[in-house]
Amino acid sequence: MSTSPYRGNGLADTPEEEVLLIHVGLALLGIVIASAGAFWLKGATWLVEHQVLVAAPAEPLVQVPGAAGAGLDVARLAILAAVVAAALVVAVSSARHAIARRRQDQA
Repeated sequence: MSTSPYRGNGLADTPEEEVLLIHVGLALLGIVIASAGAFWLKGATWLVEHQVLVAAPAEPLVQVPGAAGAGLDVARLAILAAVVAAALVVAVSSARHAIARRRQDQA
């Protein structure tokens, strides 16, 4: 048992270890952000090849940033809106059930 008033956070036992963890985390964040651009370009190309996105010459209704003019036409935009609406319904329903369960447990 240490006589130091510092209690740690479960990962780092000393302030020096905590600073080291912060530096390692920031370095990893930088690596992820730097490689995200390359993955985005490859992903956009793959989406156009598999006809998830419409190519630029087809004049999409909504262009996706960083996809060289590729984007969504009306049909794909309607599908995207339906997916977003379904995700929103599931999230709200889950939240309502969790709130109701919490209230029931408190009663």
